[in-house]
Amino acid sequence: MQLFMENITKKFGDKDVLKGITLSMENGVYGLLGPNGAGKTTMIRILADILRPTQGRILINGQDKDTCGDEYRAKIGYLPQDMSFYSDFSGRDYLQYAAMLKGMPTAKANERIEALAHNVGLSGDLRRRCVTYSGGMQRRLGIAQALLDDPEILILDEPTAGLDPHERIKFRNIISAYSKDRLVLLSTHIVSDVDSIARQIMMMEYGSINRLGSAGDYIKQIENCVWDMKIPVDRLVAFQNSAVISNVIPSGGMMEVRVIDEKKPSGDAVPAAPNLEDAYLYIFNYLPLQAAV
Repeated sequence: MQLFMENITKKFGDKDVLKGITLSMENGVYGLLGPNGAGKTTMIRILADILRPTQGRILINGQDKDTCGDEYRAKIGYLPQDMSFYSDFSGRDYLQYAAMLKGMPTAKANERIEALAHNVGLSGDLRRRCVTYSGGMQRRLGIAQALLDDPEILILDEPTAGLDPHERIKFRNIISAYSKDRLVLLSTHIVSDVDSIARQIMMMEYGSINRLGSAGDYIKQIENCVWDMKIPVDRLVAFQNSAVISNVIPSGGMMEVRVIDEKKPSGDAVPAAPNLEDAYLYIFNYLPLQAAV
């Protein structure tokens, strides 16, 4: 499976939301990272064939998606950022309704529903109304819906928004298990969602994808740019106004601070091993800060 975006541009009025994105993806998990308002959801909705681009085209295995029509849409499993349910629908009702919209035969749909409910941990809850589900259960129901007709392309928009750490880990494990033979695009602003499962990570800002690489590539770029240091509590507020801080831990009367900086921020600062979250903060916070200076 190859999905190719060529010069995808999207305007809303006079505003350029996407600016000429060209990108090629194959089977595996791709992370789309960026702050809120970067254009991630617009790009996701264009790929899911919900929005049309102002300019550009999408090719699937070398064929323009617009000439594929329903055949393209049948290859897509989509989990939107915001999910809604009919108040009287049970989990089973919701999945059966989704299967009907996808044109699945009843017997095949029911068999698939049982298998997916087991795999996402909802077998014992299908009779319950969806509106009584926790946030994590609703997201797991959503991923079951997206996987119903075994799509070749799985598109997930902020899939762990609002979930606690335990549910986020559980959700990532489900995505990882289903990513072997399909293309998965996971859009998020939560770095840990893609840190361990994405083969390639795109960094998006102001409607453009400025960087593409593995987690290791990004981490390598900020070697010698992460520091641990201690400062008094009363200096922290003023210090953080001119520094990029990734973590703070109280330690007696002092604060242990993790700082992103190309230069040693203080005489007692010691180098720290960088991680992907440090790289994210470096790209979206430190570099703009330095440009402003």
